[in-house]
Amino acid sequence: MNSERKLFIYLTNGVSKGSSEVKLDTRTTEARFIFQKYLAEFNSEPIWWGSENLIPEGDLHKFVTKENLASIEKVIRGHRNQITQIVTTAFEGAHQDHDSAAVISRKMAKIFQVKTIEISTYPQKFSRLYSFKVLKPQSPEEKFEFARFKTLSLALKLMAHYKTQRSTWLGLGLSTLIAYTFRKYRSSKPAPIASVHPCFYEFRGRAKQSDVLKHLIPLE
Repeated sequence: MNSERKLFIYLTNGVSKGSSEVKLDTRTTEARFIFQKYLAEFNSEPIWWGSENLIPEGDLHKFVTKENLASIEKVIRGHRNQITQIVTTAFEGAHQDHDSAAVISRKMAKIFQVKTIEISTYPQKFSRLYSFKVLKPQSPEEKFEFARFKTLSLALKLMAHYKTQRSTWLGLGLSTLIAYTFRKYRSSKPAPIASVHPCFYEFRGRAKQSDVLKHLIPLE
């Protein structure tokens, strides 16, 4: 939330393959509105790469190719900002798109010769139970100081206004707010691109880990 210039890169269009045009339009309009209302004020600018390239939510790994990596690099360079660090979701088996985003970010970090900060989201806690840890990395790395009140305030606003994500916040919202209120905030130590056990997205039947890794491992 400091004054440094920020680029937010949206890597998917926010809806799963086969969704209706109405749902896609609703999701897109909502994301753009919320960005302008709550995120633009932090000296931020969006890159709607996923929408422009028709990348469905849940299928990002299928689009992690050398050609698309070159496309993302070109878009970033086109904004003529000095890249100092890249913040991304952690490779941890929580969501297949999160793992893909981590791999993409690592490749961009090598290209721009900067550090990648990976943030844990909700990795599975127990292998045979529907369970997850929110914002609690399995392998903690760097600790960050952050403005708790401002972070909580922004989190509440985003939760309230992302109406299409309300089912998600039913499961993650309270745990997220508790984490921001009481917990020290740490990044995740980058894990090798390999099988993650337990794998939450596979447990939920969202994607096969073997298929996801088939696309990601060649780019490690």
